[in-house]
Amino acid sequence: MATATLARIAAGVAAEGEMPGFPKYRQIIAALTRAIERGLLNPGDRLPPETKLAHLFSVSLGTIQKALTHLADIGFVQRTRRRGTFVAGRQAEDVFVFRFKNPDTGQVQIPFTRVLSVAEDGSNGAWRPFLQVERCVRVERLVWVEGDSPAYSRFFIAHDLGRHLLQESIDNLHGASFHRILGRRFNLPTIRTTHRLQCRKLSADACRHLVVPRGTYGTNWDVVGFSYNRATTYQSLQIPAGHRPIELDVLTSGAATHASAAEQA
Repeated sequence: MATATLARIAAGVAAEGEMPGFPKYRQIIAALTRAIERGLLNPGDRLPPETKLAHLFSVSLGTIQKALTHLADIGFVQRTRRRGTFVAGRQAEDVFVFRFKNPDTGQVQIPFTRVLSVAEDGSNGAWRPFLQVERCVRVERLVWVEGDSPAYSRFFIAHDLGRHLLQESIDNLHGASFHRILGRRFNLPTIRTTHRLQCRKLSADACRHLVVPRGTYGTNWDVVGFSYNRATTYQSLQIPAGHRPIELDVLTSGAATHASAAEQA
């Protein structure tokens, strides 16, 4: 891959300057993500060695490694020992429902996730009419972007598709995209989503993990993910008041459009 392309990307990062609450490694993540989505960097392109990238972006080696680690976690690059780092590109199964724009730059920020628990769930929950199974695997997570307080997420997957997660160490699931796992492991990419948002009291579990008083109101956001003619995921996000607008991707007549849903809670 031409070093000149990366040099232009690095120059763009330098031109934006330092911004409060937006560390350098996050600027690099945003710049490389944007370049991949715009086709300036293509799937299969090999990035220069980390030391050269650090020189191009005028940052420490640790900053570059932190940026590349996050890009690998969210599926934009692939890092292979001895071979280096390659652009993976955005695949159909790479779905980021919870995402925000930085108010200063307008750049979309991809979230971090931390898994709290993974368990079987046979309750008569809201997920059942959509997934149409007796049992599912429930993943509880905290989801956040740099500089914001987290949201509480319950992610439900049909048991036959998610039972392998029960055997995984929780530490291995931090940052994982379950949409991507379904696409690559079962050939069930998430091709559309439906959304329902309400302002109501957050659950007791959400209040405990978000460290807010019981009875706190917030945005309750339920998202159903579909692959072809089957619902494969059900996610319930609970978000306390004060967050910036959410970015929603809506498929209309085969084309992706973007809409902002401002939280009023």
